[in-house]
Amino acid sequence: MKVHVAQPKLCAAEILETVPLLMSVLRAHSRSASSPELSIPQFRALAFVGRNQGGMLCDVASFLGLTPPSASKLIDGLVAKRLLLRYAGTTDRRSISLSLTAAGRKIYERAVQSAEKFLADHLSQLAPSVLEEMRHSLEVLRSIFQPLEVRKS
Repeated sequence: MKVHVAQPKLCAAEILETVPLLMSVLRAHSRSASSPELSIPQFRALAFVGRNQGGMLCDVASFLGLTPPSASKLIDGLVAKRLLLRYAGTTDRRSISLSLTAAGRKIYERAVQSAEKFLADHLSQLAPSVLEEMRHSLEVLRSIFQPLEVRKS
């Protein structure tokens, strides 16, 4: 089956319109559902570490669009709240890896469950055949783009 030249461009345009919208809605939901003691950047850092246990401080900085010193200060706040642990590298002390504490994991898992429920509630209005098509399409997208991923974010 030959793909019409415009189809990839139309799909790309739809992705570029839909993904930011979806992420904006999810961020707003997470903001209202997350722990009130966390700022949005703190919550996003916690979520990044939750998805990338043992991730590096420089990766958190990149993900949040912060300089390493700014990210370090933000992480210091999460360490002080006993939500994250930071480990200096054995060969390079500037190499800092991060992991969630039990309390941090609890907040992260609660946020993921809340987001999944929020999405499922909104997706429940779709027909099962549409949901299956969407799930399959997302699997295909993941298979195309996951090999290009430098670091999970």
